[in-house]
Amino acid sequence: MNERKLRIFYEVAVKLNMTEAAKKLYMSQPAVSQTIKEIEEEFGVKFFDRIGRKLYLTYEGKVFLNYVRRILNLYDECSKTIKDIKGLKKGKLKIGASTTIGIYILTDLIGKFTKKYKEVDTSITIENTKIITDMVLENKIDFAFVEGPVYSDEIIVENFCNDELVFITPPDHPWSKLKSIDIEKIAEEKIIMREQGSGTREIVENVLNANGVHYKVDFELGNIEAIKKAVEAGLGISCISKRCIKKEVEDGRLAVIRLKGIRIIRILNLIYHKDKYLSNLLNEFINFAKKETVAID
Repeated sequence: MNERKLRIFYEVAVKLNMTEAAKKLYMSQPAVSQTIKEIEEEFGVKFFDRIGRKLYLTYEGKVFLNYVRRILNLYDECSKTIKDIKGLKKGKLKIGASTTIGIYILTDLIGKFTKKYKEVDTSITIENTKIITDMVLENKIDFAFVEGPVYSDEIIVENFCNDELVFITPPDHPWSKLKSIDIEKIAEEKIIMREQGSGTREIVENVLNANGVHYKVDFELGNIEAIKKAVEAGLGISCISKRCIKKEVEDGRLAVIRLKGIRIIRILNLIYHKDKYLSNLLNEFINFAKKETVAID
């Protein structure tokens, strides 16, 4: 049984005339008659009484017509919905993001996107890079934007935009008056880091280790806002995305310190499973995000 056969049955059942049904369907009358015969043989019952030159629905035919009408209505509704999704009139996006991107880039992007596509249902999950990567592998989200390295052959990684990590201190810290410091000086300070699994932490630690800095993590916090507050309170220094501290620096609550001869630039990445089908809607959001996101100079 297929949709075409159901439509043929429906037209015959409504018109009770195979010739008229054939004209409506642009078919020959024998082809319509043969289709009705096939349907009746499939179910093993007669759906029409043929009395004289007239057709009448049997009881079984009336029951079948009620179901066919509902099936065709659902099919037409489904077809329209799929066309709307294909045409970006509606749909659903499940997006993941690691912390920096999720809070300081993606929320604004989603706001702009949903204003343009009002019927698209968009959800966002914000976690550290490792958790987000696992969610992509388990197909819990469609795709994600992350700041840390990804270690899986099953995931496609594409460059999204660049980002700079900077060290921050409270405004009364001696370094706040300097243009830059030697990286070795970091070992003399109390350091506030993100939790294990954070892409930001991994990159910062890689830079420190590569330069032979013997550092000690004094505080471990899983929230960027908490890190900023801790630095403001004088509990230590930290290294986070330049995107996260614009307002605090402008207000004089935090100071940025550069490293002599070292600039920590990282690539923020778009990730998705290699077997994931990227629909029109997914591609539209990805292209929108790339166009709207400002790169760090």
